[in-house]
Amino acid sequence: MKLSKFLAMFVVALTVFTTGQSYAQDATASRSTDEQAVRKSIEAFTLAFGTGNAEAAAKLLTTGADLIADDGTLVRSRDAIQKAIARHAVDHPKVKIEKLSDSIRFPSRDTSIVEGVIRVVHSDSGTTNNRFEVHCVREDGQWLLSMIQEWPHEKAALLDLEWLIGTWKSEQGDAQVNTTYEWFGEKAFIRANFTIVENDKSYTGMQMIGVDPETGLLRTWIFEASGGVGEGVALQDGKQWVFESATELTSGDVLEATNILVRINAGVFTWQPLDLSINGEQFGNLPPVKVTRVR
Repeated sequence: MKLSKFLAMFVVALTVFTTGQSYAQDATASRSTDEQAVRKSIEAFTLAFGTGNAEAAAKLLTTGADLIADDGTLVRSRDAIQKAIARHAVDHPKVKIEKLSDSIRFPSRDTSIVEGVIRVVHSDSGTTNNRFEVHCVREDGQWLLSMIQEWPHEKAALLDLEWLIGTWKSEQGDAQVNTTYEWFGEKAFIRANFTIVENDKSYTGMQMIGVDPETGLLRTWIFEASGGVGEGVALQDGKQWVFESATELTSGDVLEATNILVRINAGVFTWQPLDLSINGEQFGNLPPVKVTRVR
């Protein structure tokens, strides 16, 4: 009798387990299908926005959708967003949007939230990296975008320098400079190791580029093998980068400079030191130096 009760309980438990397992598998499969559908809608909207097809983009929005631009501007309703996209296409005819990362979650059966980072490439105003959040709802079996928000990434400036990763070389007179840029840590910093060779003499050092957690500014720290230490700030000004730095040399002298970096293409940029001074004594500007990618 006891054995029969045990078998009965075992059968009931097994039935509950297998039924629950089957339900979980079905739910996972359903969410996987929903995830693909949500991503498909967002990708279609992104493509339509990038190509300036405002009508196609509007078809993927709910009637009362909201769009919050990176400057905080709110555009409300499908019709208003369609007009805004059409105006944007005229002002910025060539826009490329690249998804760098994203994650998706489903607060309920018919709602989803997608968060991540995108890279926006404007042919006329350079590249920016922004965070985004997109809310989607399922209406009549179709996933539509109900809210789109974009704002500057807290590490956007550092990500904007990602193209530097690699090895570069330049020559000026008898001097040759070799620099390797690489990610450090969890992409929290870019580390540059540089070597300057001139007239059989070699100088080495390291530069760290990262976001100051206190100010949010992009900072640089310079460490020369001989013991010199410097620091500075970096900012993007249109299509050029401005690096301002002050370095205390082992001699006790302080070298200050403003360096202008301009990206020409994936394999070339120029570097120009301006406003050079030692202990406050001005030495003027140097001509731009062509820097080419080795790998």
